Amino acid sequence: MKIRAKKTPVAKAQSLSQEITSESTKHTLPPTDQTPPKAFILPSTNNDDGPDISCRFITLPHPATGNPHRYYVDAEKRCYELTKVGPPKKACRSMLLTPETQAHGSSMNEVDGQNGYILQTPDLIIATPIDPLFLLIPALWSADSGKETAGEWATFYDRLFEDDGRGYGHLRSIFLNSDSGKELERTMEISMHAICDNIEMGERSYKLNLDKLATMILRKVQRMVKNGLPASMEEHFVKKPLERPEMSLRREDSSISMIEAETVEGVKQGSIHVDNAKTGVADDQVKHLLRLRTCVTYLATSYLPPTLATRLHPLISDFIDFTPLDIHLVSIAKLKAEASALRFISDNISRKRAGGFDEAALDKAETKKRKKEEDERNKKNVSQGVKRLGKVDTSGMKKMNSFFTKPAAGMKGKG
Repeated sequence: MKIRAKKTPVAKAQSLSQEITSESTKHTLPPTDQTPPKAFILPSTNNDDGPDISCRFITLPHPATGNPHRYYVDAEKRCYELTKVGPPKKACRSMLLTPETQAHGSSMNEVDGQNGYILQTPDLIIATPIDPLFLLIPALWSADSGKETAGEWATFYDRLFEDDGRGYGHLRSIFLNSDSGKELERTMEISMHAICDNIEMGERSYKLNLDKLATMILRKVQRMVKNGLPASMEEHFVKKPLERPEMSLRREDSSISMIEAETVEGVKQGSIHVDNAKTGVADDQVKHLLRLRTCVTYLATSYLPPTLATRLHPLISDFIDFTPLDIHLVSIAKLKAEASALRFISDNISRKRAGGFDEAALDKAETKKRKKEEDERNKKNVSQGVKRLGKVDTSGMKKMNSFFTKPAAGMKGKG
């Protein structure tokens, strides 16, 4: 006879609540986009109806590398380079994009038919102005061969569009297919005129002049310094290289030998002091020269091929004498080296005072520490099989080398 157990009301209630909970918590996430949208910060236009149709993204060769790079041209035919920036790694992990709303709360537009969109990577692409002069560098200088492009003299159109492989096709479409593109063409030809020699041969032809290019870069550098460097560049490239180390050493006469005391005093009183009167350079002049060099390095690294930058550095040095800055930086480097030596002496003195060790004891401790580090390094390099064999209980077993010992005297093996 079969007996069926009936569920109690409590058991029924528990099972029902579990089913409701599982159904309510089960949901499906939308699939991840293979080509997610990007967040851009573009220059604003005077058109209230929206972005101008003449604004567009174009591909041009990068001035420093010659590789294809994306740029933005606005309605006024100004060029902008696109730079990706992102927050620190632990600042935020995503970005929420929401549509604009009117005063009464109704949505003006939607993002992909939804009320918002989440970007997995919180990166922004910012459009910053770039001088068209730099966009002409790949047409005037070959980054591969390290010299001017083929042909001593060439017209503006020949420089840009004679070889289709140079990557100026998008720019040509703007020149030819848009009335407002003539303004950009005129601006770029003026830039080419400013850095090139030109002659009339039926049409105006151009040839790169390194002296004119160096003068133009020098003007930009002086304007950058006059307007002020960003705080991060000022801190990292100007203040830190000119910082002087603090020289302080506390000691007791009873704990330092006479030789050590003379060494310390010699460092503190003699070569440790840097006097700008010896170099004839004021602090303000040194900072100004260092700012100029920082800007020159930035422009050369970001917008010039390495071969062209190498050719321009001597020409720029003819306009700006960096010799006082070099002498001052050498003095600072010597000061830091002596400060490091003084800190080394101070550390040894404090160790001797604290533990009463002599040099032999310190050497012995360092040797022991080095041996311990080598043993730990060797243990990490041991394979898993060797580690398992090391854990096997070998008590009562003969060692392996016992089988290879010589037989005792008077014993002969059976023939």
